[in-house]
Parts: sequence; C-alpha cells; structure tokens
Amino acid sequence: MKHLAAILLATLQIHAGTALATEVASPSPFSVSGFGTLGAVRTDKDNRAFRSSTTQSSGASTDFDLSVDSVLGLQATYKFSSALDVTLQSVVRKDSSNSYDPTLSFAFLRIQATPELTLRAGRMRTPFFLYSDSLNLNYVTPWVRPPVEVYSLNPFANLDGLDAFYRLPVSGMELELHAYEGRSDLDARESTGNLTRIRGIKASLSASRLTLHANFAKADLAMYWNGPTFVALGNQLIATGNGQILEQITGSGSPTTFISTSFQYDDNRLLLIGEYAARMMERYSASAIGWYLTGGYRLGSITPFATFARQHQVATDNAANTGNPSADAALKMLNFARNKAQTSIAAGIRWDVTRNLALKTQLERIQPGPDGLGILISSTPVTNFSPGGPVHVFSLSADFVF
Repeated sequence: MKHLAAILLATLQIHAGTALATEVASPSPFSVSGFGTLGAVRTDKDNRAFRSSTTQSSGASTDFDLSVDSVLGLQATYKFSSALDVTLQSVVRKDSSNSYDPTLSFAFLRIQATPELTLRAGRMRTPFFLYSDSLNLNYVTPWVRPPVEVYSLNPFANLDGLDAFYRLPVSGMELELHAYEGRSDLDARESTGNLTRIRGIKASLSASRLTLHANFAKADLAMYWNGPTFVALGNQLIATGNGQILEQITGSGSPTTFISTSFQYDDNRLLLIGEYAARMMERYSASAIGWYLTGGYRLGSITPFATFARQHQVATDNAANTGNPSADAALKMLNFARNKAQTSIAAGIRWDVTRNLALKTQLERIQPGPDGLGILISSTPVTNFSPGGPVHVFSLSADFVF
C-alpha cells in the first residue's frame, strides 16, 4: 500500500505546482488527473471467494476484503500542439502476485491528422467491451464493478500497437469507426499468455440518448498454465503416454475470435445498458458467451439499479477420454476449474454525493456452474465436481475523480 500513498502525495504536489503556475503564467500544456475506488466486499460462504477478475489470485470470503475492487490511478497528458499530444496512465491495484506495484495502462502518442481522423501509437486499451477505456474508472459506471460474466471473457486489457478513429455524421448521429492492431500480454492467477497479430474493428453509433457498439477482432493465442492442477495433469498425461493431449491445453498459435455488441440508453432519468460478448478459440481454453442487462432510474442524486447476467461455456477444448482413469479424472478437474459459467442477479444503489464522488452499494446472488465454479475461487478441495449452491456477495465502494 506504500505505492498508493506515494502516488497520491505526488499528485497533490503536481496539482499545487500546476495551480501556482496557472496564476502567474499562461495555461500549461501539461495536465494531470486521477481516479480511484475504495471498495469493500464480502460473501456468505467460507469456502467460496469472490474476485472481480480472473487475473486475481485471491478474493473475498466472509470477512470484508479491501483488495478486490480498490484501485488508484493517475493520468497525465502533454500537448505539443492542438494536433499532437502524449498520454500516460499508471494504475495501482492488487495483481496476480498479490503485490501493488504500479502498472502502465496508457502510454500513447496521439495525432489529430484531420478533424475526422485520429491516430494513436503505443499502449492503449483493447477495445473489446463497452467500458474498455474506463476499465479501472468505476466512477463512470452505475455498478460497483462491470459485470464479471462479460468482462472476464477476455482478460487481455492492454493493446501495444496502433489504432485509428474516423468519425463522420450520419443522419443527425455520429458514426465512429475504430480500427486497431497489435499484441497483448497477460499474467493471470495460474497462467501466462499473449495475443499476437490482433486485428480488429469497432463501430459506434451515437445519438443524443442512445449509443450502439459492435466489435470484431481476431488474434493468435498463446497460453501456458502453471497452476498445481495443470502441473499434476501434465505429469500424469506424460506418464500414461498421453503427452500429445498437452498440445490442446497449452502452447501457442491458437486462432481466436472475439465479438461483442452493446447499447446504452440514457435520458437523464432512465438508464438501460446491455452487452453481449463471445470468444471462440480452437485450443488452450474453452469458447464461451456472456451477456448482461442493467436497468436503472435516477431520482435526483440517487440511482437504484438492477442487473441480470450470465456466462456459459459453449465448447470445451479437451475431453476426459484418454482411457486412463487417473488421467481422465485430472482432465475433468482441469475442465471444471477453468469453466467460469455462472448466472447472477444484482441490485444496488449509486449516490452521487458531490460532482466527483459517488458512493455505491450492491448485493449479488451468484449461482456458479453448471460444471464449473464460475469466477469464484474454492478454498477447499473440490472432489465431487459440484459448483455448490448460490453465493451472495455484498459490496460497498467510494468512487472518486480528481
């Protein structure tokens, strides 16, 4: 947590210096802003821990946990001219190794080539979802966190490469085409991997109250599992003469496709958000689909909302049919552990206390499975391949920007 204090202190010093300079000189080309979430979450099950991302190696159980949702970020931009600037963003939150080392989430050069065309190069966000660009900025969403049933489908968050935006008016609306290419790396709870040769395009159509998005991307996936379940399985497969099955579980070069569609309707009273996403892959993991629908209604500074969400597996990448009972049992265990299928119902309230502070509370009922533990982590050995009954998750958070 010392990194959080250091970054916050640096931010205050920068703001003080910037404010003083503004009083005695012309506006600076340098700007800095920040955001964060202080969150607490707990469940009603000792043997099932909740996490907000599949990259987290631990989660919250029956005691309040401050590490699942809490995050602090800083973003700085330097404008060389009205057509050229550079942006850096650093984020601190618990990672897969349970450390709080700052990570670089944005580091790109932006060129406004024409009023309609914007070019960027460097590190951006993979634009797979509706809220990809604000993935850690929970202040802009109604929930404590985006629904994990959708946002866990593709944990590759950073895009190192190039992208281009082209905007044009269409019948009183604005159409934005976003083309991108590059690569992305991942260090998760029990695996490391990367996406290479990412090529994708995202289309957005915006009116005064309604925004529509559609995204299509292809890439080559590499995934290397290193958890104890996989290590034991690998040893068993090799010992029983089934080493070739490992090529379906770990390695590189699996063609992968990711598609998503979403909408948001907001008339300053009624709020409706829906998102659908699917990943299709040949090897190393399972193809799956996720979706959610959220409805909310603003009553002054208070916004109650409700969400229904689901993720389910559509195909598994390997079958427990080696003919060796021990190896088949290990394969079945691996498939069970990697199956993130679950259904959830959530209700919550957002209270906009001030212009830059929102307090939120959220209660979820999560039913994992079938044939998997969902996004949850089991703190006890799973022997009967049963997801168990529903898990109730209670969350509190304070989201702020500065």
